[in-house]
Amino acid sequence: MKNLPYAWLGVLTIAIAFLFYKNSDNSSAGLGAATADGKRIVFVNSDSLLTNYQFYKDAQKEFENKGYRLQVDLGQKEQSLQAELQAIQQRASAMTQAELQAADMTLKKKGAELQQYSQQKQAELGQEQSKKNEQLYNNIRDYIAKTNKANKYEFVLGYSKVGGGILFADPSVDVTNKIIEGLNKEYAATKGEKKEDK
Repeated sequence: MKNLPYAWLGVLTIAIAFLFYKNSDNSSAGLGAATADGKRIVFVNSDSLLTNYQFYKDAQKEFENKGYRLQVDLGQKEQSLQAELQAIQQRASAMTQAELQAADMTLKKKGAELQQYSQQKQAELGQEQSKKNEQLYNNIRDYIAKTNKANKYEFVLGYSKVGGGILFADPSVDVTNKIIEGLNKEYAATKGEKKEDK
């Protein structure tokens, strides 16, 4: 679970870096954009976007809570199995060889089931996280595509201080705050709709 922010940052950088191409329209309204051979280019700071996008913050909190609950659940099941083992060890001297073998087999079976349960739950959590990553990517891509009808940017690049492919980005073409504000507004609206549906 500790690697969650890095996984999201990787997804986000890829999402933004390959997002966009549109027909150039230098006379259109919107934030000024740098041009290279007539191409309108802006960038979004991936680090800031993750830090300030409420969808990401909510998803991160959700996965931390689910990860914690899974650890507690697995811990309780492991303690129960440990208590069962200790109870058998305490009665071992009064048990027959056949009873000891049967108890040993039962404990091994329960141990294997617990391991399988743990792997299954972790895999389910991983799949859920992958779906959230995809949703994060789609939210950003869809929002930029929708708002770009007015801006007509041909490239929206993802900039990150660490591990990004862009070594320098001119602050004058930074649309991060504009994108964060719009994404958060949309996300707040969808959260409101979900509450009303309940």
